[in-house]
Amino acid sequence: MENQLLRELDECINIHSQYQSVREHRIDSLRGRLAVSWNDSAYFEECGRLVEEYRSYDLDSQLYYTEERLRIASTPFEKQVSLLNYSEVMMRNGMYHESLEYMDSALSDPLNGVLYPYYYHLRRTLYGSMRDFAVSPRERDIYSRLTQQYRDSMMHIHPAGSFLHELVRADYLYEEHLYDSALHVMEAYERAHRLEEQGEEAVFAVTRAQIYRALGDTQKEKYYLTVSSLADLRGAVREYISLRELAVLLNNEGDIDRAFKYMECAVQDAFEGSARVRSIEVGETYPIVVEAYRRQVTRRQMTLIALLASILLIVLLLIALMSYIIQQRRRLAELSARSTIYVGRYMEMSSLLIDRFDAWRKELKILAHDRKYDKITAALNSQRFTQEQLASFYHDFDEAFLELFPDFVSDVQALLVPEAEIRIKDGERLNTDLRVLALIRLGITDSKQIAGFLRYSLSTIYNSRTRMRNLYNGEREDFEEKIATL
Repeated sequence: MENQLLRELDECINIHSQYQSVREHRIDSLRGRLAVSWNDSAYFEECGRLVEEYRSYDLDSQLYYTEERLRIASTPFEKQVSLLNYSEVMMRNGMYHESLEYMDSALSDPLNGVLYPYYYHLRRTLYGSMRDFAVSPRERDIYSRLTQQYRDSMMHIHPAGSFLHELVRADYLYEEHLYDSALHVMEAYERAHRLEEQGEEAVFAVTRAQIYRALGDTQKEKYYLTVSSLADLRGAVREYISLRELAVLLNNEGDIDRAFKYMECAVQDAFEGSARVRSIEVGETYPIVVEAYRRQVTRRQMTLIALLASILLIVLLLIALMSYIIQQRRRLAELSARSTIYVGRYMEMSSLLIDRFDAWRKELKILAHDRKYDKITAALNSQRFTQEQLASFYHDFDEAFLELFPDFVSDVQALLVPEAEIRIKDGERLNTDLRVLALIRLGITDSKQIAGFLRYSLSTIYNSRTRMRNLYNGEREDFEEKIATL
């Protein structure tokens, strides 16, 4: 069940931009309604809907429409709700002092009764955050008492049995370390009610995860963090806690790939949603997960390098074995038909070996790219290995052929017109034209087969054969037959 839920979360992360697109569509629709608002009151209401839609999704946009509400507010109620909205945005941005100022400003007139639930929620959340960031026991104690005070106010104002009442009640029991009682409260509520919104499911699940963490039950903590993360992503929430905490938990368990993927998603959403406090929180744990991922990547790279070295060693042993076999065959074989068969087989094996190395290089390149192994990808992007093998192949071929036919170059030169001169680069014993003629001497006359053996293009083979026939000091049609008798 746990692995299935994690796979479901993997898929949800892969497509979570689709959930955000649904939310963006709702936002676009609200913007359209805002543009045709016929009076200030309607404009104020539409801005309020956008403030709600941007909550936990894009703090900068939430701030913009909060400022619009504050700018256009004309009644005491409108001013109060706008100031509370502003206080919320400041709090979510970690500006706690400013949040308190705007909250207090809303009380310049008696607070409208319908705003008390919102006001108590903001106070409780603000003091809870200030407690979490307190640097001294004295400050922590002060903010803990204030948090409890407004938690009590919330429980008083929300009717017993309601979602918020039971959630705050469970939170209170959790703070008092009455973990079983807190779980009982939430389980009783879920038996009597259906969690109708993704947000309700997410906050219930993350609260349970916190309780199970306190109880030391890592598996249930992970389960409810996963449930909460699914609800957050499906609700197109960018400011969340669960996915980040789940990433840390998975990292500690050794599930590094998932941890890195989840943490990257959390970082991206915090950045795109302008969630500065969440960005700071993510910044504290992100390097830990990244470092673990880097170490795992390094281990995988070392494993691949070791595998590569092993394969190369095997290849070298095979080449050494092939060389030994070739030497033995040279000693035992006749200079005629047996030598031709030996060279043909040798070339086939060498050509096949080059093909395999080239295919292998391409496969490792794809693998390295998928795993983001930059150094391996950079190495395998190079054609150096294949070129070196081709150079080695040509060298071995030249040596083997000239051992069988030591006078071949001078014999070919003797067949050409006097002004033609065979030129061979320093460090080489045959050039392209001579290698083509060498294969013809061995009885291989098909241009496609020659191109395949020598790794030249078909046009190169045609041009070489034509060029050498044109240099023949005799009838062109007889040239290759003459070569075959050298």
